[in-house]
Amino acid sequence: MMWYTHVVFGVLFYLTAILLGAPMNPLDIGIAAFGALMPDIDHPKSYISTKLPGGNVMPRFVEHRGVTHTVEAALLMTALVGGLAYWITNSYWPAVAFLIGYVSHLFADTLTVSGIKWSRFSSFHPRGKIRTGTRGEGVVLIGVTFLTVMLFAYIVIPEETSKNLGWVVLVAFIATFAIIGKKLKRLK
Repeated sequence: MMWYTHVVFGVLFYLTAILLGAPMNPLDIGIAAFGALMPDIDHPKSYISTKLPGGNVMPRFVEHRGVTHTVEAALLMTALVGGLAYWITNSYWPAVAFLIGYVSHLFADTLTVSGIKWSRFSSFHPRGKIRTGTRGEGVVLIGVTFLTVMLFAYIVIPEETSKNLGWVVLVAFIATFAIIGKKLKRLK
């Protein structure tokens, strides 16, 4: 999946966690989006590798969709990032948000034809039907973005969303294409 699809998955997963009791905090939503990008630190041309200082080091030592695309890496990276975030914010929620984003990445990559091996200690290697960078990914991106916008509206203004569902759906549909329209043009 492309980086922007991972970001939307990370936000959607965190918004779902809000429904289950996580705090509605813009910082945590951003950290979930960051966590959703982190597994691709193993690819030299990934968004995170090109933007994060020192991001070009990891691809020299590990293969793409290898060790960084495992539950073990998710837990290790969460401990590192979460420890730093706790030291800064005195809250464990940034660590939870990071882990949620990281796991959302693993889930999204499971939907692709390459799939991922969720653990280095297991042969479990699920694969889906989506090819990265294609219109198939575009369909997933549209659906996930629409769900994210709808869920955000429900969390922020639940009564209005329930009363005016038709209008909210229309606005969410328009917002979906406003948010990802240019990204869809890049897909093959």
